[in-house]
Amino acid sequence: MLSKPETTTEISRQNQIPRLLIVDDEKDNLEALRRLLRSQYEISVTTSPFEALKLVQQEEFNVIVSDQRMPEMTGVEFLEKAKNVRPSSTRILLTGYTDIDSVIGAINRGNIYRYVAKPWDPEDLKLTLKQANEAFLLRREIEQKNEALERSNAELRAALEDLRELDRAKARFLSLVSHELNTPLTILGSFVPLLKDKSLSEEMKKSAAAISKATDRLSEIVKEVLTFVRLESQPDLKIEDLDLEALFTKLETDWSSRGRKIDWKVEGISKWSCDTTKMELALRCLLEDAHMRAPAQSPFQIQCKSKGKSLSITLSREGEPLSADAFKPLETASSELHHHKNLGLNLATCKWVVDAHRGEITAQKENKKTLITLMLHQR
Repeated sequence: MLSKPETTTEISRQNQIPRLLIVDDEKDNLEALRRLLRSQYEISVTTSPFEALKLVQQEEFNVIVSDQRMPEMTGVEFLEKAKNVRPSSTRILLTGYTDIDSVIGAINRGNIYRYVAKPWDPEDLKLTLKQANEAFLLRREIEQKNEALERSNAELRAALEDLRELDRAKARFLSLVSHELNTPLTILGSFVPLLKDKSLSEEMKKSAAAISKATDRLSEIVKEVLTFVRLESQPDLKIEDLDLEALFTKLETDWSSRGRKIDWKVEGISKWSCDTTKMELALRCLLEDAHMRAPAQSPFQIQCKSKGKSLSITLSREGEPLSADAFKPLETASSELHHHKNLGLNLATCKWVVDAHRGEITAQKENKKTLITLMLHQR
């Protein structure tokens, strides 16, 4: 037995009229409830829980109300089945039991929002249904927001994968181009020195020197690009103990041969756990950048000190200051008139290594000097 209001489902949805399903084997109860609630709800009523389940499968109801004692199945059994079909609907049980403890376990299985004892008070019943509908609307709003969030997350995951693919393509492109550049560089590097052994005019000697200088610069550029690409493609760290004094002694020796003096000092600690190869690379890149920005022959000062579980390495130099963009890849942070001196990867490489070690790199101006600090934390 099924009775529906005069208004259509489409009109009720447009006007946001709550949809209510009532199941009771007593027709008089159904009629009484329909008359009581018809001004506030679009009501579907039936005396059969099996018919009600068909309706639940076909349509969604804000609230489902069922009597407990019915010949075909109990109200709790019906509501438990309805929950499996429409978990969002709010379920209410009508019961004449005076001892509700006797059905409390069954109520929990059906995840019933509330029970209403017979005979019900009309105003209390209206309030209960109003709260049940609000619970449905809140649950639906949360579900819709979760669905929207999941769609957004799926879009973000897809966008992230696209970015990763672009990043991989960039790495492949740069690696391929850099590799292909190495072939002519090898040829130039082999033949240019031979020109020095020939009897050349002064003009030819100048040309040979220019070719040699350009070859060296191109070789440096390819090396910087390949280094940065390899870091991005091999992000894992191999943690070992780094002998700080041995490393700075090595760096001091290497740079003295290039005419640059390095004064260094290690305080409080002699070894630090890190990826020794990558950390040495970071310091060499830091020095290369400083070498390009500082006046010729001016010394560098490096102070390395530990405090608790942190290690700071500060390079102090004269010369060109650093801007906020200096640590970004391919950002030279230099005057446009000197862009040819700097590819903008040395500081980016240094920052990449520091970030990989969960540290920070900062730069500040102090008097006439620029101080660049690598702050590392024990892993």
